[in-house]
Amino acid sequence: MSVIEKILIYGICFPLLFCGVGGFFARNGYIHFKEKIDKKRRCLTQTMGKIVDISSMTTTVNHKRRISYFPTYEYVVNNEIIRIEVKMGTSRCQYKIGDEVQIWYDAVSPHYSYIDSYKEDSITAIVCLVLGSFAVLGGLYVGITACLG
Repeated sequence: MSVIEKILIYGICFPLLFCGVGGFFARNGYIHFKEKIDKKRRCLTQTMGKIVDISSMTTTVNHKRRISYFPTYEYVVNNEIIRIEVKMGTSRCQYKIGDEVQIWYDAVSPHYSYIDSYKEDSITAIVCLVLGSFAVLGGLYVGITACLG
């Protein structure tokens, strides 16, 4: 393998792959925390809502089954029924269908809301952010050392 081929493979392709995949995961973790902070800042109007559905997803990791629960809630603003499905699940089901919950929403954009008592599992977002950042740094390191070495 020639020096140019090594630089192309180890100096460009691998680092771009590491940086791309790492950037994707780091971005998702970052967006999760940014949105969580943004909702606390913007959603200043409260109302009562109701849990209308709970979906679940089963995953298997190392022969262990894990179930994640995703509540769907409804609330009314200006005679409009707003229905929101939570995108970040939890490992334990926190609600039953029919439970009343306190909802905080943005008065300007009422579909932007959150359940006040919902305790989401942020560990996935933390892992994405940390491992994604390490993958980006690793890709940069491999790229720099391949081009300099």
